[in-house]
Amino acid sequence: MTEFFSKIQPQDMIPVIALVATFLTVGVIVAMFIWRGVRKADIAARLKQDMLDRGMSAEEIRTVLDAGR
Repeated sequence: MTEFFSKIQPQDMIPVIALVATFLTVGVIVAMFIWRGVRKADIAARLKQDMLDRGMSAEEIRTVLDAGR
């Protein structure tokens, strides 16, 4: 294995590093979008639960949620 790495020239590593950096960047962006969706769903669920705990009816909750759009 070390023979393989000793034969590689530095200029040959540039495309490999570029590909790894591209995949890492895309992976981080995808993970951020997924995390954003999870957080939005969590916030919406907590808001609905809070309104239910306050004794609001389903119609009142729908009115409040529709007003935010």
